[in-house]
Amino acid sequence: MVINHLEKLFVTSDAATIIREVEVNHPAAKMIAMAAKMQENEVGDGTNFVISFSGELMQQAESLIKMGLHPSEILIGYEKGAKKALEILEDLSCHTVDNIRDIVEIQKCIKSAIASKQYGLEDFLSGLISKACLYAMPNDSHKFNVDAVRVQKVLGGTIHDSQVIHGMVVLRGSETTHHEIKKAKIAVFNTSIEMQQGETKGTVLLKNADDLMNYNRGEEDQFEKFIQGLAEAGVNVVIGSGSISELALHFFEKYKIFVLKLMSKWELKRIAKSVGAIAVVKLGTPTPEELGYADEVAVREISSTKVTIFRRDQDENKLATIVLRGSTHSLLEDAERAIDDGVNTVKSIVKDKRLVAGGGATEIHIAHLIA
Repeated sequence: MVINHLEKLFVTSDAATIIREVEVNHPAAKMIAMAAKMQENEVGDGTNFVISFSGELMQQAESLIKMGLHPSEILIGYEKGAKKALEILEDLSCHTVDNIRDIVEIQKCIKSAIASKQYGLEDFLSGLISKACLYAMPNDSHKFNVDAVRVQKVLGGTIHDSQVIHGMVVLRGSETTHHEIKKAKIAVFNTSIEMQQGETKGTVLLKNADDLMNYNRGEEDQFEKFIQGLAEAGVNVVIGSGSISELALHFFEKYKIFVLKLMSKWELKRIAKSVGAIAVVKLGTPTPEELGYADEVAVREISSTKVTIFRRDQDENKLATIVLRGSTHSLLEDAERAIDDGVNTVKSIVKDKRLVAGGGATEIHIAHLIA
């Protein structure tokens, strides 16, 4: 159990999470923490081994220094050992993946990585991960990007209610009554969608009822022209960050436009990237290059939570989302970390299809040969 500086509780056996949340001040310990972070970024797993192995190397170095060896000599010895270990490793492959797009074979390869985090759920979770990875894998499998597999956590139900959805899932519904758009042209605004307020305060003198009636009409007509311009450009989905005024929603409804409001700028950028749009900061009709495209944008309901699914079936930009279900936040977060490890294992298999024996067997064999 780890409680970080924000008083957030983590219940986990994941070394990377523990190292990330614990404050480390000792210079040598800091270097080990940095090595573990690099391992997490590069491979996505094996942080526990990096920390244990670094600690053991330092412990052995301590006894060598006490014997009178200079640190630079110890370093030369360690480098020779590393070179020899890599040479031995080349001949220790016990299994090679024949077909990277075979779901059964991929599932078999990633099962052990998930079992170390979520023992008992490895069969179910490895099936979800394999399905999601194979859907999101581009034609050239070497270009597989771990960001193409997303995880969304929905509280409620059991872990076995989790599912893979083809597309990107956002935990919000549409602001208008339009809930399903096929062949969507998407405009993304990184600003509030409302009438611009003046910078200075002014006094307006109204002499009769007509003045009062016409007071806002000019601004409203201007705002309607902006939304009409979007509709004429073929835009049928608008994503905005921040507030969307009642007047804007009225006109969006009138022109049959699907509206999604996001509070997170990070999520807005993520969606813009996934649909190929550019987030614009001023209210106006975006150019064709700034518009995104999705084969389908639809609102669905999962466990009484409305979610919006963006599906894009093009080969190079396919996204898959694993919707995780569970009874507590801790359970969901731990399952998410296991999924992250599984997806990173698939990334490693794509780079090199050879596998070695696990459970420390390979390390013991290499140590025996070097000693």
